[in-house]
Amino acid sequence: MEEPKKQKQEKKIIKTKTFTVSFALEDIQENTTINTHIPSKHSQEQIINKAINLHVQGNISEATKYYQQLIKQRCNDHRVFSNYGVILHNLDKLHEAELSYRKAIEINPGYALAHSNLGNILRDLGKIQEAEMSIRKAIELNPHCADTYGNLGVILLQKCEYNLSIKYFSESAKLLRGESNKELDQIRSIKISKAKIEHDIEQFEYLVSQDCESQKFTDLALLYKKIACEVNWPSETQLITLGDKYINLLKYSYNRLLHQIEGHQLEKGVINNSLDVKKITTNYFDHEFGLTYIDNLLSPQALKSLRKFMLGSTIWFDIKPNGYIGAYLKEGLANPLILQIADELKKKFPKIFKDYPINQIWAFKYDSRSKQSNSSLKGIKVHADFAAVNVNFWITPNEANLNSDSGGLIVYDVEAPKEWGFNTFNNDEKRIREELKKSKGGTKIIPYNENRAVIFNSNLFHETDNYEFKEGYENRRINITMLFGMRSNNQTD
Repeated sequence: MEEPKKQKQEKKIIKTKTFTVSFALEDIQENTTINTHIPSKHSQEQIINKAINLHVQGNISEATKYYQQLIKQRCNDHRVFSNYGVILHNLDKLHEAELSYRKAIEINPGYALAHSNLGNILRDLGKIQEAEMSIRKAIELNPHCADTYGNLGVILLQKCEYNLSIKYFSESAKLLRGESNKELDQIRSIKISKAKIEHDIEQFEYLVSQDCESQKFTDLALLYKKIACEVNWPSETQLITLGDKYINLLKYSYNRLLHQIEGHQLEKGVINNSLDVKKITTNYFDHEFGLTYIDNLLSPQALKSLRKFMLGSTIWFDIKPNGYIGAYLKEGLANPLILQIADELKKKFPKIFKDYPINQIWAFKYDSRSKQSNSSLKGIKVHADFAAVNVNFWITPNEANLNSDSGGLIVYDVEAPKEWGFNTFNNDEKRIREELKKSKGGTKIIPYNENRAVIFNSNLFHETDNYEFKEGYENRRINITMLFGMRSNNQTD
């Protein structure tokens, strides 16, 4: 999102092809009409900055009022249309958002952010070739924006251009988290939780045990332990901000790509050759909405290689409210091995995955101390995903699991309503629980098992089951999620 001019300026304007758009306020206000009176004594620039500041602060309804009024007054500022496009996109009003971004580009053809956001909208609309052109234009205009490289990586992933997608994901990771990232050197605060710093300490000690830059990670483990002891943590999971006292100590190491294990493609393949494809496929379609699970998904070599990568790579940057942490393609997760797994899955089960492209991949790692009765550590809350088919598989050894009847996934025989937008079916737990309560759908609990994959209609609500794992870094529960196709592809009538 563009910020006020006093905070951020577009440095370079480059002429390029413009989009002539017939743009009327009614087109984007049809389902989002909020009228307000803005006093005329304010200059337009003041009003624009007011709208943007409200947007930055998260006051979306008030920001929307100002953006709409500015558009009604025929404002000709690219930031207004670009930022309003962000709001429309988040409301799943994709066509209206596309118009808004195109208007921003018409006003300022050299505005890289609008080209990038337009590319994301076009991708969601299934216009992959146009999306790629728009994202590449954004990179041409601003070659230092990490998110744009990540967005291009996703598009190339969907086009099955895997090696090229890894190239752009790697560039994104380097810009976002690389040790040479000068912007990270200038950070003024650090967001962290007790669960996160304890994970990092355990990972540093693990790397020392594997003879990986032993002195470097020994020193980091000692430093992080010292800080962990000094900070007054409000809880295990609550994010806090570390200020000046710790900035110089942590800014060169915290949430950086300090170490990455190679994830090579395997010549002999990665999916277990002994799987009964026909039986698994039949089981999937025997379920009303589409659901089955597979044991011994990966070959022993693939499982070992993937586990080594997940344990040794410092790619765990995203801190979730329940204390678990995430790794993403654009921040270091992407490698030939993980894309090979996704691609071979598609080819192994063509009736399930059809012609759905790989849409997204991520991994989550959990804190084993969640088994303690007073712990605030939990798994993923109930939600649905923006995809046609979801694959969720686990790689931590069974010896780490203290309760063989739990630790897996709960899948409800209830689809997210078609009219719900992403923010509702993915984040609004209260509304989802209400939907589940009034539904007559059943519940499937798939217990944890090492190398077990659950394959299901991604529009079904699901959540992490309670889990009890041994403490210790190598015992942490790890799951990988792979999404295929788009949500609209797999909805039932």
